[in-house]
Amino acid sequence: MIKTQTASSPWRKSLGAEILSVFAGLALPAAAVGHHGSNSNPDLYLAENLLVLEGEISRILWRNPHPRLMLTVVGDDGVETDWELEMPGSINGMIANELDSDFVYVGERVRAAGVVSRRDPTSIGLLHLLLSSGEEYVSGNRETLWSDERLATRSQTLDPAAVRAAEESADGIFRVWGRRTSPRPSPEEYAGLLTENGRELAAQYHGPRDNPEFECQTGIPTHMFDPVTMEITDGGGRIHIHTEEYNVRRVVYLTEDRPEPVPSNVGYSTGRWQGDTLVVETTHIDWPYFDPYGTPQSDRMSYVETFRVADDDSRLDYTIVATDPVMFTAPVELERAWRWQPGLQMVENFDCVADWGDSD
Repeated sequence: MIKTQTASSPWRKSLGAEILSVFAGLALPAAAVGHHGSNSNPDLYLAENLLVLEGEISRILWRNPHPRLMLTVVGDDGVETDWELEMPGSINGMIANELDSDFVYVGERVRAAGVVSRRDPTSIGLLHLLLSSGEEYVSGNRETLWSDERLATRSQTLDPAAVRAAEESADGIFRVWGRRTSPRPSPEEYAGLLTENGRELAAQYHGPRDNPEFECQTGIPTHMFDPVTMEITDGGGRIHIHTEEYNVRRVVYLTEDRPEPVPSNVGYSTGRWQGDTLVVETTHIDWPYFDPYGTPQSDRMSYVETFRVADDDSRLDYTIVATDPVMFTAPVELERAWRWQPGLQMVENFDCVADWGDSD
């Protein structure tokens, strides 16, 4: 179902009356992935309805975890309504595609299409944005709706000097790793292993209310599966793991010279080498979720992870075995990988802002 709300604009006379009939048979585009959740995730958005809005950009919040635009729409009754347009992806990803905040400007008249948030009925996950230039911003690889002129984005161009430096300095697992090469874990992979207690808590989770990423928070193992850059560095008797999203930092202690365990969102990790494979054991976890979808974990959860560079040096292979006698009837085993793209740089400050008011 397609819903339309418009303000006075050059498009209203020529297209406004046709929107419903043009879109009537249009299937909702494939999911646009955002770190608050997919922009058509039915748990977070009313994904069966594509809402079309026309109005004027009144504010821009170009901050992580997602860029957001404020669109002021004037209804037929003259009443103004402010709509939040939440773009998928992070600022870091936008920069990689050479898309900056100046692609749209305050005061510009635009047309937007997206799906309404279950958390905020005046917020949409943005899928399409028709600019005053006639270009159309489109999320992901979907087709344009209104224009033959797609807003051009580019793949990240890496500095040749940085590429050479990365190739020369790479030492086993110690380097900057690019995006993971496989999807995030899905609850369907391990839902059958939940205990009765685990099933009850999972059923109580309500994404629009409980998702901790709305407060710019994350924990283990969720952050290990985020589609972002990760850096592993050698600190002598300890190894540092830094994931770009939410600026999460872990320390893996390799010797007896280490502090006493303290519960945290990333737990307490010790490691050892088995040949060229790093084996990490993590306990003292103070984080309630096993994944971004509300699968629970208890303070008795423990992890055994392995990190190993593939024989062709092109990727980092990762396994994790999760054991939680409170929430799971058996260990959960997952495998993923990150690709190596020499020259990628870490963004040190993720600079996450949960709400518009926090940016002031």
